[in-house]
Amino acid sequence: MMYALAIASMLLLQGAAPAAKPDLSPNAPAPQTAPLRPGDAAPPLTIDKWVKGEPVEKFEKGRVYVVEFWATWCGPCIKGIPHLTELQRDHPDLVIIGVAAAERQAGAKPGLSEKPPEVDPRLSGVEDFVKQRGDEIGYRIAWDGDASMGKAWMFAAKQSSIPFAFIVNREGNIAWMGHPNEMDATLTRVLKGTEGRVAPPQPPAAAP
Repeated sequence: MMYALAIASMLLLQGAAPAAKPDLSPNAPAPQTAPLRPGDAAPPLTIDKWVKGEPVEKFEKGRVYVVEFWATWCGPCIKGIPHLTELQRDHPDLVIIGVAAAERQAGAKPGLSEKPPEVDPRLSGVEDFVKQRGDEIGYRIAWDGDASMGKAWMFAAKQSSIPFAFIVNREGNIAWMGHPNEMDATLTRVLKGTEGRVAPPQPPAAAP
């Protein structure tokens, strides 16, 4: 069961984006674009800080990625950590990125955020969580402090519940989206390069 505990309003009310990024403030007009769907090009990675693992600047052609949105307060997200770690261990060439884009401000009600202090306690909370889990988390963890990725991916896909994952295929396109517990079969096909392939027609059986 996915959590939908004010995730939409939390993403909307995160701090404003830096000048180099598009205007993602709550008062910014919503872009009039079609929803993000399988087959579309994956949005860019706009990570504020890599908490664990080697940084990934962009999606490389020829590699497969899983981008999962999660939060330290989300029970189902935490329960799914061993699954993602196992997938990463079984597929070394796969790149799994857990994006923390909806952390709660300490002492604030869900869906509300104050002006970020010099050291964001939300980031500290993610870093402490990852450190405490140690090797239990065997994949990359990224911090999306301004929620720009949450908006470009989750909002664009009309999704407001976590955990939620996207598979990016070797061409840099979204191959699948949904609950990470349900992606294994599709991920296997994407890794093998057989997703979306149709079996060739068989010749007609010979007449008796």
